[in-house]
Amino acid sequence: MPHITVRYFKRLAVPASYSTVKVRYVDLLEPGSFISSAGQGTVFIRCTSDDLNPLEHKPDFPTSEFHITVCDEANLNFAEELLSVLRQFHWCIRLALPKRTRLETTDVRPRNPRGAARRIVLGARARRLFKEISGEILTWRGLDNLTEGRRLKLARSICRHLESATRSHPRIPDCGSDADRSSETASSHSEAAIHLTPPELAREIARYTVKFIDPSVRIQFGDPAIGTGAFYSALLQVINPDRIESAIGVDVNLAQVAAARARWGHRGMETRAGDYLHMERLPGRNLILANPPYLRHQAIEPEYKLKLRQRASIVHRDPVDARAGLYVYFMLLTHAWMTQGAVAAWLIPSAFMDADYGRVLRRYLTREVQLIRIHRFRADDPQFENAKVLPCVVVFRNHEPDPHLSIELTAGGTLSRPQSSQEVTMDLLRQSDKWSVPMPERQYGEAGGLRVGDLFEVHRGIATGANQYFVLARTEARRLGLPDAALRPLLPKARQLPSDVVEDVGDGYPNIDPQLCLLDCNLDEDQISAKYPNLAKYLSLVKSKGVLDRTLVRERHPWYRQERREPAPYLCTYMGRGTNGSPPLRFVWNKSQAVATNTYLMLYPKGGLAETIRQDPSKARALFEALQGTARDTISEGWRMHAGGMYKIEPGDLRRVRIASSPSWLRGALDANASVATVGSTLGTRREW
Repeated sequence: MPHITVRYFKRLAVPASYSTVKVRYVDLLEPGSFISSAGQGTVFIRCTSDDLNPLEHKPDFPTSEFHITVCDEANLNFAEELLSVLRQFHWCIRLALPKRTRLETTDVRPRNPRGAARRIVLGARARRLFKEISGEILTWRGLDNLTEGRRLKLARSICRHLESATRSHPRIPDCGSDADRSSETASSHSEAAIHLTPPELAREIARYTVKFIDPSVRIQFGDPAIGTGAFYSALLQVINPDRIESAIGVDVNLAQVAAARARWGHRGMETRAGDYLHMERLPGRNLILANPPYLRHQAIEPEYKLKLRQRASIVHRDPVDARAGLYVYFMLLTHAWMTQGAVAAWLIPSAFMDADYGRVLRRYLTREVQLIRIHRFRADDPQFENAKVLPCVVVFRNHEPDPHLSIELTAGGTLSRPQSSQEVTMDLLRQSDKWSVPMPERQYGEAGGLRVGDLFEVHRGIATGANQYFVLARTEARRLGLPDAALRPLLPKARQLPSDVVEDVGDGYPNIDPQLCLLDCNLDEDQISAKYPNLAKYLSLVKSKGVLDRTLVRERHPWYRQERREPAPYLCTYMGRGTNGSPPLRFVWNKSQAVATNTYLMLYPKGGLAETIRQDPSKARALFEALQGTARDTISEGWRMHAGGMYKIEPGDLRRVRIASSPSWLRGALDANASVATVGSTLGTRREW
């Protein structure tokens, strides 16, 4: 059935407003075509509608235009001939639609090339029109048996009829392509980093932000990563368009620039192609609305990254961490584009609030501008169709910060209806090493409370580089004849632990089924061949799988010897979500001699504390109870929340977390003048390899 696809929904809900939209007309602009990845041709009629443009959102096809498909997946010769026929006729026609024309929601199912078409009902009106145009009776059998020549002739007849029937319809001047769209491709910034802003989210951000601009002031709009123009579209909907004095959108992606120009050029937006991050002397803007690319630092070309770091660091006199994502540079370098008093709203990852690389943005927002609000969305409430990211909206004014003004921190729900709200002072944000929503009343860096790092050495678990070869079930290791001397007891992942207290079965292995072991040996391969032929055979098999191509494995000597870690009496899960009211990250009391992989952080009591537990083993349980209270009450000071409701904590962050309860004996243990090794457990025997 001929139709125009306006939007695809996968993760997001269909807004209720879509069911009430009235579509007054559609402009048929010109025929076009493209070649599929399978080498087949699709021919279509490009079209547009000012009623549909604000609703369009197809993130998997970011530069796709509205179109009506004429022929899908045909051989290339036929597609070219059909396109030639269509181009013989004059298009640029405005078609008025019936007053009751509305959008419809359709489930998209896997395609059935033969059967899908036959489910379309050929209505009486279609049959009458076909008879009038061709003089033939319309049936599926007849259509299936049409030769390519007959199809081309029929297409020509239909176009003649359409041209005749629309002679009195309005014509759209200069509506053809101003460029060869088929040749336009992205020139920088990975497509994977492009997450187009859904129309309803763009509207909400625009509606909120323009409130901070005096209604008598005309707006000079700017978007440094315009994409297809979602924010400009939103602005046109939330204010009187006559209030917009000028609008500039910039993008490095040529195809998106062309798409934005086609959609919004006639509505007053100037689009510029180029790398915004290295542009100079752009006309000042008093309103910035932006959703910059979320390109991670690993994907930024090293030389390009170096230039960005130098440029941003010089402009702001503040070094930018090499781990900063591309959005950090966009935000910092856009400061020069803002006029004094200008207002900006940025839709960016919320990771800057607690990541080390985000420190430069946190300083910028508290020392160079007047921060107005930060709204962070919930981890289980996706905002994008094609991105698993935990975003936030940051709103600020280009004005010297006023320490007496409060900043609004909100979370969950929507920008207009948040689930939680908190007002904080500028001083609190300046003094806080990390930000969260809500901000805790006490920061973990404050004096007066014991921290995890005061009590423990904290280290990551063992990174093997190839768990599928170095982590084995104990029964499998026995079947392969691997020697006990090359195996270490290993804890399973936290979700496989039956309890947070891990008992020892008597030989160092945990009381868990199945028991796991870690392959770890410091003998060279010749010694292994002579002493342990079964182990040599297994290592040869592992090597044949290409394991030495992995950097972590290749750089070890010998390559099958693991990092030096002793069994830790306490561990903290590195990541988790939490279920049934339990905290997402938790502590484990390990009474066995098992080590752990890097899904855990390993905690080794420091000297005085280790000696206290050695003298009074009952203190081991009391210490574990203190850690459990920490997991419930204060570990949130150090964790980072990621998309999908995942929480993670790094060793340095765990060290700074406050212990929820600090009994007097615990403080006394720190003062003990004991000469005990700080790394390694005094609760078990060190194993020599």
